[in-house]
Amino acid sequence: MSEELEETTEKLYYDALSVARRTSQKIHFVKEHDKNALVSHLITSNTYTNVIVVTKTKRQADALSVYLQKNEIKALSIHSNKSAEEIVKAVESFNENETTVLVMTDMTLQAQTFPVINQMISYSMPTEPSYYYERLTALEEKGEGINLVSEEEHSLMDVIQWAMKVEILEEEPKGFTATEAPVVTEKLKKDKTKKPRHKKGKSKKETKKIEPKTE
Repeated sequence: MSEELEETTEKLYYDALSVARRTSQKIHFVKEHDKNALVSHLITSNTYTNVIVVTKTKRQADALSVYLQKNEIKALSIHSNKSAEEIVKAVESFNENETTVLVMTDMTLQAQTFPVINQMISYSMPTEPSYYYERLTALEEKGEGINLVSEEEHSLMDVIQWAMKVEILEEEPKGFTATEAPVVTEKLKKDKTKKPRHKKGKSKKETKKIEPKTE
């Protein structure tokens, strides 16, 4: 008697969390001050294309895009401080492969649609796991999620992994050398003995001493 083999297929769910779990991800532990250099290194050494980098703030997005441009990487930043025209042009440039990297915040990412994203680099770890799921959802299970995690962000990454019930691969960036944090020097205290640059007006008027008349 032959036994019939029943094919069992696992039902796929397409909510943000389920998609995030199925997306390829990895972690690069890095010092905060080395993040710009690491992004540049990853893009140039691995010939990354169609890269989205998500930062916590608009200021970080602008600073990183300028840094990448100085390193001859075609990068642009988009966020709420940019005009609608600037954002449209930047997105079109990215979709037409004229721009390699778009740097943005979570809010801007959720407002856009991209047909192709090969790498989603989390420059800053979000405080809400749901934001992380949205980042990976944009990859549509085709690209790779790359997380740059500083020492201060370890706990945020742990919360995300716990919520996803997934242990993300930790990988050493090949060919990248970490640097020492820049030394912050204290401002020299003002020498109180030094005369002020501008003379202050006298608080009290000097009165001329009148000598008594003598006959």
